[in-house]
Amino acid sequence: MSLQTNGSDLPPVSHNTTAPKVSRKEWLSAIVNGLSIGNKIKLGYALALGVGIFGTTVGLVLSDRYQQQALEKQENAFRELNILYRLQTSILQTRTHQQQLIPLVGNPELYQEEYSHIIHVHGPEIKQVWSQLQIYTTTSNYIGKNHTEHIPQLLKTYDGVPNTYLQELDTLLQQIDVSSLTPEKIVIAQQQLLKFTNSELALKFDGISDELVTIINASYEDLKAATTEFNAAEKMRFQIILGSILLSVAIAVLLAVLTSRTITRPVQALTNMAQRVTKESNFDLQIPVTANDEIGILSDSFNQVLQKVKSLLEEQKAAALRQQQLQEAQLVQSEKMSSLGRMVAGVAHEINNPVNFIYGNLEPAMNHVDDLLELLRIYAQEIPHPPLAVQDYAHEIDVEFVAEDLPKVLQSMKFGADRVRQIVLSLKNFSRLEEAQAHTVNLHECIDSTLLILNNRLKKGITVERHYGDIPEIEGFAGSLYQVFMNILNNALDALDEKDNTQEPPKIAIATERQNNNSVVVRITDNGSGIPLEHQAKIFETFFTTKPRGVGTGMGLSISYQIVVEKHRGQLTCQSEVGSGTEFMIYLPIRLQPAEVSSLKSSSSIYPSCELSPVRINFG
Repeated sequence: MSLQTNGSDLPPVSHNTTAPKVSRKEWLSAIVNGLSIGNKIKLGYALALGVGIFGTTVGLVLSDRYQQQALEKQENAFRELNILYRLQTSILQTRTHQQQLIPLVGNPELYQEEYSHIIHVHGPEIKQVWSQLQIYTTTSNYIGKNHTEHIPQLLKTYDGVPNTYLQELDTLLQQIDVSSLTPEKIVIAQQQLLKFTNSELALKFDGISDELVTIINASYEDLKAATTEFNAAEKMRFQIILGSILLSVAIAVLLAVLTSRTITRPVQALTNMAQRVTKESNFDLQIPVTANDEIGILSDSFNQVLQKVKSLLEEQKAAALRQQQLQEAQLVQSEKMSSLGRMVAGVAHEINNPVNFIYGNLEPAMNHVDDLLELLRIYAQEIPHPPLAVQDYAHEIDVEFVAEDLPKVLQSMKFGADRVRQIVLSLKNFSRLEEAQAHTVNLHECIDSTLLILNNRLKKGITVERHYGDIPEIEGFAGSLYQVFMNILNNALDALDEKDNTQEPPKIAIATERQNNNSVVVRITDNGSGIPLEHQAKIFETFFTTKPRGVGTGMGLSISYQIVVEKHRGQLTCQSEVGSGTEFMIYLPIRLQPAEVSSLKSSSSIYPSCELSPVRINFG
């Protein structure tokens, strides 16, 4: 309606209260456009699958219905043919056996056998099948057939004929006693049987078989028709299912095209940004998020991935830098140890020659001294009163003391030279750090030599107890194992130096034992200050040290771990308790596998942790 203000020249204003009509197409489009991409895809799949499932279901239901009807017709046709064939067969068999009785009248045994077939086999079968045929014609399955008048007409036309025929035949056969027939009576009996064979009743009985041929042909046509219907139903089911599948495929293709248009544009923008990031390696770029749908979520996730990649790259660069520093430190340490080994080997060689010369001449010198002392003794016996000058000089040098002390001096020189030889041997063994091939190693000798080298530090009141077990020589690298024992014993000595030893004397216990048939274990225990809990998980890490700057490199236990675990395929663990001490356990295989005999690899980034169980220190 229209309203106009009083006393105003304004044109009338129209107020339409009717809502604009929305077409069904626009309404459906609005609903679809309001869905997320995931729901659109789900809707498309549901529609495509729904069409396929609906068509398949309809095809199965309809085809099953027609197939069931055709199957029932087939079953009824088979049942009918079965009854008719049985009846026809029994009638023909009866007539055949009845006709065979004529030539067998003179043979009682064969005659009786044919008689038994007629009376006891085929006769009851004919009566039973005739009764089943009568019952079958009254069922609804038979009434629906095309030849419904044939079988009832047969039953009506020949009603009572099978029973009458069988009764008269039985009566006739009972009258003939084949066991006592003379040749004349045999001829008469054969004439009677021949007459019965050509009788009107017998010919009418034969007519049943002739009628059955026509009925069986008609029943067979019904069976072929039922089979044709069954095949047609199967073909219809296939066509319906195929049609529904093709329709669902067409719908799926259409929906895929529509959905791809919705997805490809923002995805293309996302792809372009990803290619730009890859090309420029600029992980500070961000994709603008303009929607809250799946593409918007994907863009936001991609931005988060870029930030994460940026962070990971920074961490990777830092890790690469740490690895480079580690390798450089390992290389420097290796060069130091190599130089030290060469220097020690050279020094040991230079010392070994004069020491061997001294040691080799000590024995002859001792023999010569003994000879001279013996000469002096004989001289004193033979000349009890030597010249006064000799007596004065002998008194001056105290010849008796010299005779008693000189062998001791020589023996002490021999002991010192032997000690120097042992130290030189230990230095030579310690210098074997660059062995290329594994060989047999006596662990007890390795430990003893290491203790000999550390003898200057062991003189500070530190007691070393050795509990060596019966272990075999192992296959390994002696120089590397010297380094392991040296590092661990040095750490034990440092721990003993740090602890206040007023309560108990400092001790180091070294025990060896055979772990099993394949490995041995070396336990090095000290009653030092122990390892703090916060440091126990880091003791095998490279560069980790608790010593002041410039005192330690933090490489000792890390290299020891590499030598034991990576080079010898063993285990290196520890147990420690602050204030009680630390125990290192070195597990080594007795024999290395061929693939395991290799050079020491670079340090692994994974280190074993120190077990946080109470320390076991055995000094008893």
